[in-house]
Amino acid sequence: MRKKTMLITGAAAAAVVLGGATVAGAASNQATDNQPLGGAELQQARDAALAQTGGGTVLEAETEGGGTAYEVEVQRPDGSRVEVHLDSSYRATAETPEQDDDSNQPALAAADRDRAASAALAQVGQGSVSEVERNDDGAAGYEVEVRLDNGSEVEVQVGADFQVLNQAAPEFDDD
Repeated sequence: MRKKTMLITGAAAAAVVLGGATVAGAASNQATDNQPLGGAELQQARDAALAQTGGGTVLEAETEGGGTAYEVEVQRPDGSRVEVHLDSSYRATAETPEQDDDSNQPALAAADRDRAASAALAQVGQGSVSEVERNDDGAAGYEVEVRLDNGSEVEVQVGADFQVLNQAAPEFDDD
């Protein structure tokens, strides 16, 4: 009887330990998903994505889960957007059209994107632009997200005349 109790107790303890390890492993994998790329990793992903699309501007590059190591959002010279999925060796595995909330609006021209980005960066004074979108809410013509050197993001509203209208407080991404 004592042996049977010890065996059951040991099996229960092992189940708790293994279950905890599984949860910890899943949390660790989730923590590395959707993290912005930087340095050499960003450069390799950028080069691979632009080679796949035939040029354009990288809007966002991040780690990705589910069999894709990296996801790079590219705006082509014609204004269309695609997501390029890369494996861990920076080989393209898929290219999908990017569907935005503003997909019924005309494509954002590269020159307009650059002017809005420049205005936002001049206002913020540091960081890099992670996204520029057309915005038809109120007087703002563009919504620009700037990633600061400390990893936080600032949203800057830029008018259709490329004048800064508003700058939000820096926030850390919850993803």
